Amino acid sequence: MSTPPSDEKRTHPDRRQALSRLALLGTAPSALQLLMTGCSSPDRAGTDTPPARLSASTPYRNGAVAADHPIASAIGVDILKAGGNAVDAAIAVNAALGVVRPYSCGLGGGGFLVMYSERDGNAWAMNARETAPPGVWESYFVDLRSSGGPAEASRYGGHAIAVPGTPSGLFLAHARHGSLPMKDLLAPAARVARDGFPADDHFANAVESLRRTRERLPWTKTISKWTWTQWCHEGAVRAGTLVKNPALGRTLERLGTEGISAWRSGEIPKGLARAARASGGKLNANAIAGYRASACTPLVIDDAFAGDTLVTMPPPSSGGIALAQILGMHEEHLRQAGWPSAPDLASNHQLVEAMKIAFALRARYLADPDFAPVPTEALLEPAYIEELATTIEPDRARTAKEIGLATQLPEDRGTSHLCVIDRERTAVAWTSTINGTFGSLVGDPVSGVLLNNEMDDFTTSLGEGNLFGLRQSEWNAPEPGKQPLSSMSPSIMVDEAGRVRAIAGASGGPRIISGTLQVLLGMRYWGRSASEAISAPRLHHQWMPDAIAWEDDARGPDDGSALEGMGHQFEKTSRGIGVVQAIRVADSGFEPASDPRKGGTAAGY
Repeated sequence: MSTPPSDEKRTHPDRRQALSRLALLGTAPSALQLLMTGCSSPDRAGTDTPPARLSASTPYRNGAVAADHPIASAIGVDILKAGGNAVDAAIAVNAALGVVRPYSCGLGGGGFLVMYSERDGNAWAMNARETAPPGVWESYFVDLRSSGGPAEASRYGGHAIAVPGTPSGLFLAHARHGSLPMKDLLAPAARVARDGFPADDHFANAVESLRRTRERLPWTKTISKWTWTQWCHEGAVRAGTLVKNPALGRTLERLGTEGISAWRSGEIPKGLARAARASGGKLNANAIAGYRASACTPLVIDDAFAGDTLVTMPPPSSGGIALAQILGMHEEHLRQAGWPSAPDLASNHQLVEAMKIAFALRARYLADPDFAPVPTEALLEPAYIEELATTIEPDRARTAKEIGLATQLPEDRGTSHLCVIDRERTAVAWTSTINGTFGSLVGDPVSGVLLNNEMDDFTTSLGEGNLFGLRQSEWNAPEPGKQPLSSMSPSIMVDEAGRVRAIAGASGGPRIISGTLQVLLGMRYWGRSASEAISAPRLHHQWMPDAIAWEDDARGPDDGSALEGMGHQFEKTSRGIGVVQAIRVADSGFEPASDPRKGGTAAGY
């Protein structure tokens, strides 16, 4: 990834200054000292070994796929049956999701992948996150607004578009770990785009969301004309409506036969750049051609929870660090409580308080590590996490101000996640996004590609909320080549013997972290099947705003009153806590599950 010219670089605090700022989050001096000296973890109190809890038998032995659309899951299983490995299947599923869930992901977006091979114990990660295009600067959107630019330009139209990463990611994953020809992997998605597929309720709801945006902001009717006509049938899409995109089908076929060069030169990048420029954007063909997804070292956190190792994404994903911190703090509570057999008032209180701490740390310290001094090792120091756990009071909710002083960060909403495991027990978790619903609303009729609005994931105006109402950190300001922070949390859990035990990830903005976390807990600790863990109601707290979000039945009347008595506040209205896909793995086989919140269906054989 490119870096800005030296005269554009900001002066950042050095590592020691960054570490010292952790004291603002309510940690004791001893914790700060442990962070800065790297002391080993002290002995842990309570029983060290949690009870073994395994749920229902697993139905598949050869392979399994969990995606948020049944067509995509079925395509993945077909690739596995044809002799493809987990990465092959994941590539085919990712491409298919870009067709059947175009408002969530696609070639015009980006994402993160983690992989783990049980055969050799190797882990691999890929960063295909979008980057800010040339020609933007830290106050770009403030200056645009002051000069009379369109309302909400960071959210809709050309100014909102970052350089897409998904196509490069597809080909990098294939080059490193694929086995079948790319033509065969992209052909199913191309066929679905060409022949069409029936819209479901979730698709129809996305169309209705776009209708409301166009009514609220009349200027978006011009920039969204192609999207509104091609994907939404001018608002006429209902469950069962046949949706096609022949141009996207041809683009997928070209990529399958010509390779990534078709994306980097010729009519495809020129058409995308032309569509972005038509509404004022900075995306150009050279930026598209120059983007390269990168292999990176995943976060591999030993003994992350109950003896399991967590394999997940490093920054600029914030999900991996937050998951590890919350799991570590929660494990301390469960150990002290004697490893309870079911969630209760105390564990819900402790989980919410741990979420507050992790999200406050996230807002203060996490950003693109190529542009900011992210203290990853310090934030994951076991002694520090244990010390954070001691700051949680057993019968009182601390306020957001007591926990830390920072501004919250923006999030992805238009996102999709997939999980795959093959007969060799190679596991893949891959989260992709175009950010908002239907991204920037800008699409290219020649290639059939809908472009992201990832620029809104940067700090676009200090002190103001973004698309998701979240306050943003100055560390996340836009700069050319920079990647915005994300909550995408593709994760794999591995036991002490190196065996895959669970795969999970989610969509849903900051609720990605909470949803992924609670499904992993359900499968690996509470003894739930994958379907039970995903269907169970969930809680969420992101530190700011200082309120618990909940799903129906996530809090009983007694627990709700008791939590309020401790000082917790609840949102007046609530919505789903993420859309999670997961696979539970046992010696007997694989159990995939897709979240009913988005109408997904898992598959296997």
